[in-house]
Parts: sequence; C-alpha cells; structure tokens
Amino acid sequence: MSEVDFIFDVTSKDFEALVLKSDVPVLVDFWAPWCQPCLAMKPTLEKLILERGGKIRLAKVNVDAEQRLAMAFGISSIPDVLIFRDGRPVDRFQGILPEKALAQLLDGLLPTASEKLSEMALVREQAGELAEAEALYREALKGEELLDQARVGLARILLARGDKDEVMTLLDSVSGGGELGEEALALKARAWFADKVPGPANIDQAQARVAAAGTVKEKAHARYELGCRLAAAGEYIASLEELIEAAEGDSTLLTGPAREAMIQAFHALGDTHPVTQDYRSRLMMLLC
Repeated sequence: MSEVDFIFDVTSKDFEALVLKSDVPVLVDFWAPWCQPCLAMKPTLEKLILERGGKIRLAKVNVDAEQRLAMAFGISSIPDVLIFRDGRPVDRFQGILPEKALAQLLDGLLPTASEKLSEMALVREQAGELAEAEALYREALKGEELLDQARVGLARILLARGDKDEVMTLLDSVSGGGELGEEALALKARAWFADKVPGPANIDQAQARVAAAGTVKEKAHARYELGCRLAAAGEYIASLEELIEAAEGDSTLLTGPAREAMIQAFHALGDTHPVTQDYRSRLMMLLC
C-alpha cells in the first residue's frame, strides 16, 4: 500500500465512507494552510501513521474549505485532532503533541490481544468454521468481557444455530451507534421474533387463519400473528404490511403488540432502509 491509502484529504461528501465506516481507527486532523502549528506537526504525525502500516489512518480536513464540517465538530482552534473508531469519536487532542506522546496515543489505538482473537474468529466464521470461530470469540471475551465485535460475532453464531438464550445477554452491553451497534439491534430483533415464534414459522397456516377470520378484530389479530411469523422467517417487508394492517384493525394492537413488533422489524431491516422509513411514517400517522 502507498501513503495515499493511509493519509488522505476528506470532505463532507466522503467523511462517512472514509471515516465513519473505516475498519481501522482514523485520526481526523482539522488544519489550514496558514496554521503554522498544523504545518509543524504534519511531518511527525504522518511519519508515525506510515510506520503503523495502515493499522491507523489519517484523514485531513482543511477547515477553510470545509467550514460546515468544522462547525459540526465544534472546531474553534487548530490543530484539532479527533479520533474515530467503529464510527464513533473516542478521543481528541488540540495543539501540538510531542512525538513520544503521539506515538503512545497511536499505539493505544492498535488492536489488543482480544481484538486480534476476535479478528481471527471472524475469518474462521466467514470460512464456515463456526465451532472454531465460537471458541475464539469466547476466548476474546475472557480478555475483554465488553468487546463489542466479539459479542456481536458470538451472537451471530448462536442465533444462526437457533441458540437464542445467550444472545440478548451478549448484545445488551453492545454500545449503540456505528455498524456494530446497528448489527446488534438487528440480531436482537431476530432473537425477539425467534422467541415469539419458536419452531417452524408455519406461514401457510397463519395465512389460512387470516382468510378464515370473521370480524375485523379477529382478522387484525390473525394478521399480527402472520406478521410475526413472516418476520421470524426473515420476510420483514411482507411482515410490516401485515403488522400495519393489524394495527389499523385493532387499536389495542396499534398501541401494544403490533407497534412493538414493527419496531423490531425496523431494527432488523435497519433504520436507514427505505421500507423502514415508509412504514415508520405510516405507523406515526396511525398513532397521531
């Protein structure tokens, strides 16, 4: 890899892709061409980044060109360096730091022994070696009990084989935000539906109950059951249509079970999914 892979300019247009979605920690250096302290720190900072071979990256924001981005992060004086990890700001320093202090700061961002075990586990998981992956995730958690990537990885494996009892405990301690936080919400939603619908989804039977229902309320409750079963089978979009119909048919479902199930389906799909946004708006209109 070349220097450009580790050190690059960033703007408001690519900040999310290059910083928030980075798979390694990123130092975001807010600077300007006229800032002498910025220019003085530049060679030392870039040297230390290059020495770590891509395990940490440096994103540079010219505050003159990116005033809105600077305002968004409360930049009032420069140099100001924010450190992002897993999509979240985890540290910050202003002014010039000595080389030794900078090196110590960067080394503190490098993967720990538990994080390395978790990375090894992910490789095994992706290769389909799930027993080996599970053992490595559990070993990682012995060293760092609250290591999010190990908790999410282990939850994925357990849920895939239908062992949902431990999943909620693992995921309740995962930090919100970032890709891991979103995945944790999605996994918790899958576990929630798996708990609601133990065993086979039996979608055909649930559809038959909807067709056979007589009153509006009976049909609403049958649709609620069908919606939960569709979600348990991973058919979240079809599930949301049944759940919104159930909510429209019975106000007790709207303010209770159907609303809760829809929120879980939103988590399973992801908050930014267009279907989530559509059905969230429809739900809010019903609740108003």
